Amino acid sequence: MKASLIPFSLFLLVGLCGSAFAQDGKTYTYHTDGSIAHGSKQSEQEVEDIGVIDETGGSTSLRDKFRVNFDLRSAYTSNALLRGNHGSSDVIFLPTLDAGFHTAIDKHFNFDLDTKVESAIYSKFQDHGFIGYSAQATLDYHISTGLPRFYATIEPYRYDSFDTGQLQTEAIGYTGGTDWGIAFNGGRTLGFLGYSFTDYQSDPGMDTRQVNRVVAGFAHQINSKLTAQLYYVYQYSNFTDFDRSDSQNTVSGNLVYQFNDHWYGSWTTSFINNESSQVHASYQLISTSLGLSVHF
Repeated sequence: MKASLIPFSLFLLVGLCGSAFAQDGKTYTYHTDGSIAHGSKQSEQEVEDIGVIDETGGSTSLRDKFRVNFDLRSAYTSNALLRGNHGSSDVIFLPTLDAGFHTAIDKHFNFDLDTKVESAIYSKFQDHGFIGYSAQATLDYHISTGLPRFYATIEPYRYDSFDTGQLQTEAIGYTGGTDWGIAFNGGRTLGFLGYSFTDYQSDPGMDTRQVNRVVAGFAHQINSKLTAQLYYVYQYSNFTDFDRSDSQNTVSGNLVYQFNDHWYGSWTTSFINNESSQVHASYQLISTSLGLSVHF
């Protein structure tokens, strides 16, 4: 990994703990080559979601194409029940195991497969705990360095309740999108912008929805070990099986510290405001988390 310029992986988590903090019931992440934790070096958070810009043409050895990541995060939220404004604080433990494969098909096309097992363990609202399973297959097209990337993704996921063992939700999402990252300030600062559209077909059907998402922000390498990130996400969700639409705004910032080639620490703080046409689904929350992750 290069320590001087942003061409080592910056990961940025959009959303804090999957279904606990994101309407889509999964974690969203945004990657960009020139980012700190490229798909091969990423934990989870937030990303509610986007893909991987690969400007390097992919890995050259078979071993480098595979990755395994384990992330352990402890998070405080002001609104664990996602009802109203900041009325149900809790501390949540968020272990995540992620394994994936990334390869270049040619100089323009890349393929990435990511599989994940994640869970949320609530300190107070224990009946809200869950375990989730997901897979994400992404094919992307990148014209050349400095230009936007275009991608298509298929993602099935399932979440089960820790308390009852019953299915909470499962769905398959079909995503098309584009993203673009540009480095400046001698390569130490990276600006990024992305848009995606996802059609989720879910069980139960009440979670079937179409989601438009825009993300924008920047990351700055403070020194060879520490990177700061600030980003904004707007998400509009239209539920197709009944009359509901949600408009969600997220502002988040984090610090990522690289202890060595394998170990990373992070601190993330987020504010989420979700306005829904169904009054009971509107909420606000503030969350902050500390995380430790290991990447191979």
